[in-house]
Amino acid sequence: MSIHLSHTETLIEKPKTKVKNSVKPKIEEECQVIVHCSIPCEFGMGVRIWKTTFLITDDGHKIPLVHWEGITLAPQWTRIFHNGAYNFTLIFKGLPKGCKLFTLKEEIPEPGGFVVINIPRNKTDVYRVTI
Repeated sequence: MSIHLSHTETLIEKPKTKVKNSVKPKIEEECQVIVHCSIPCEFGMGVRIWKTTFLITDDGHKIPLVHWEGITLAPQWTRIFHNGAYNFTLIFKGLPKGCKLFTLKEEIPEPGGFVVINIPRNKTDVYRVTI
């Protein structure tokens, strides 16, 4: 049997076998937690964030920091040229589904690391904290 197609027609053949349900790809949603931080500052101060800043879940799991905006990563300093609040944003990997409370903690090898405890989980996973 011969099939003639014009240059504007396309022949589409049906697949000879069916794909089984077990072969379907799994799609995983990537979750993130965004924490908008505000810290009281004075002119001339310096601020920075350490890579060892975590969200610690109510059962003790540490969720790592993956990105930061508006602040430098230690050992560099962000100099403050005003009095009042300084704002920056931290982005972490997603919290486990069952997490109800968590702590934001900067674990550093010197005095001055911050901690914000018992932050209640919300549906958006976007938070505002004052350090």
